[in-house]
Amino acid sequence: MSDRVRFDVHDRVGELVLSRPEKLNAIDREMLRQIERALRMAEGDRAVRVLILRGEGRGFCAGADLGAVDDKVADSGLLAEFMAYWHQVFGRLADSPLPSIAAVHGIAYAGGFELMQACDLAVVADDARLADQHAVYGLIPGGGGSQRLPRLIGERRAKWLMFSGVPVEPREALAAGLVNAVRPAAEVLGHARAMAAVLARRSPVATARMKEAIRLGLAAPDLGAALEIERRLTVEHMRAADPRIGLAAFAERAEPDFIGE
Repeated sequence: MSDRVRFDVHDRVGELVLSRPEKLNAIDREMLRQIERALRMAEGDRAVRVLILRGEGRGFCAGADLGAVDDKVADSGLLAEFMAYWHQVFGRLADSPLPSIAAVHGIAYAGGFELMQACDLAVVADDARLADQHAVYGLIPGGGGSQRLPRLIGERRAKWLMFSGVPVEPREALAAGLVNAVRPAAEVLGHARAMAAVLARRSPVATARMKEAIRLGLAAPDLGAALEIERRLTVEHMRAADPRIGLAAFAERAEPDFIGE
C-alpha cells in the first residue's frame, strides 16, 4: 500500500501532508489510518508542539474517495463502521493536545471541507474553492460537518452552505470566522508556518489546557457550568511547571523557555 500521508518535523512543527495527488487527496480508509498514525507519532514526540495539515498537488482534499465508499453504501453495517472510524480519526485531530493549522489551496470539498473544520486554525488561498457539496449529490455531511460547521459560523450560515452545496468565497469565509487568514496561493504555506512558529514558542501545556477548556465549555449546558470548568482547569494548570516558568520570565522581563510540563 503506497503512502497516502507524509509526516515531517522541523523546528517543533510537524507537517502532515496528504500525499495522494492523483486522487486530489481523496480520503479512503487507508488514508484515515495513516492520518491517525501520524497523529500518534506527533503526540508522542516531545519536540512537536504544532501541526500543519496540507495537501500535495493541485488541492487540499476533494473529500471521501467515493470509489472506496461504493461497496459500503449497500451494507449499513459496513458504512456505519467506516463512518465511526472517520469520526474517530477526525475527533482525534480536533481533540489533540497539539494545535493544528490547515493550509488550504485548490479545493477543500465535502470531507476535505470537514477536515479543515476539524483543525483548530485555517489559512486558505484567495482562489481556493471551499464547499460542503454533499447536497449537490443528494448526500448529507457525515464527516462531522453538520455539527462543527454551525459551531464555527452559526446556524444560518451553516444551513445555507449545507443545504445549497455552493462554495463559500475565501474572503466571506474569513468574515464569517470559518478561517483565520486568506493569502495568495503561493503564500499560504509560508503564512501557516509563520503562525506555527508563534505557537511553537508558547507553552504546549497551556495550549492543551485552553483547547480542553473550549471543548468542554462548548458542551456545557450553560455559561455558569462552563465558567466552573474554566475555574477547575485553571487551578489544575497552575500546578504545572510552565506557568511558573512564564511568571518568572515576566518578573525578569525575559522570554520564557517552556519545557512542556
